[in-house]
Amino acid sequence: MSKVAAQIRFLNAISFTTRKPQILINAEKYAGIKLTFQVKNHNGHMGARSLWKKYLPTLQFYNPDFKIDVVRIKNPDKKKKDIPCTLDIIANDGKVIDTLDMRNKMYDDIMDQLLEKIDHNVIPEENLIKIEPKIAK
Repeated sequence: MSKVAAQIRFLNAISFTTRKPQILINAEKYAGIKLTFQVKNHNGHMGARSLWKKYLPTLQFYNPDFKIDVVRIKNPDKKKKDIPCTLDIIANDGKVIDTLDMRNKMYDDIMDQLLEKIDHNVIPEENLIKIEPKIAK
């Protein structure tokens, strides 16, 4: 696969094929979210890391002014069990209005919980952005 084809596939994964986070968040209510989790996947932090990698790029793509902060905490010896694994929803006044516990949850379940908590609209399929490669003639 060429580099261009790989880039197009990557961009389409963000803008077109990753369905759950293709939403418009009510900017009048929310300033952003803050995820806090470990660098490594142990102690129930795998779902948070997967959410960050798989869904947050799409969420940011369709909500460019929505602030997404990610705090990754090192725990090299895996001994600390009390490292937070949370997603904070931040109001426009900077206050945390809700906190989701992400520990031991799959990224799909975390995204479902977020969608239940925030005011948003799903982007209609006809408004999604898809990059079509041009074939040289």
